[in-house]
Amino acid sequence: MSKDELNQLIIDYGKEVYSFCCNLTGNRPEADDLYQDTLLKAVELCHRLDSSGNPKSFLMGISVRLWQNHRKKYAVRQNIVKWEELDGELMQGGEGSHLQPEEEALRKERRHLVRRVVKGLPDKLQLVLYLYYTAEMSVEDIGRALHIPKGTVKSRLHKGRKLVKELLEVQDYGI
Repeated sequence: MSKDELNQLIIDYGKEVYSFCCNLTGNRPEADDLYQDTLLKAVELCHRLDSSGNPKSFLMGISVRLWQNHRKKYAVRQNIVKWEELDGELMQGGEGSHLQPEEEALRKERRHLVRRVVKGLPDKLQLVLYLYYTAEMSVEDIGRALHIPKGTVKSRLHKGRKLVKELLEVQDYGI
């Protein structure tokens, strides 16, 4: 892949990759670093990307591996990985602007509760849920990005959804 093709790839998928980085890290400064590292690694590995392949999963896969490496290093140094609360503005789009203030507040609260529950899941389930729901990647693309079989992706999605539902019901959130 040429540098021009890589630039076009970044233009096409950069926003989605950044949003995914925000979900993985939970805060903007770390997301900025992860996004920048992802793009640098993509430039370094652009010769390995086939233009007929799925470039979005290629970029997401780079982000995931960099994030996992960072977490491992940080956990070893600190023996604890501290999670910060997600900034409420990270995932806000144009949706919900037509809602009444009460409905908007309830929607934001539900979204915050779901995020908090997902943050409590094991990393392998979090990654699959984030890639599927926030990055809107297919099961096949997630499998390629994480280097796992399609059946494993489906299994993790199922288990993640089930755990989120159970945790929300146990905590009586009624979502």
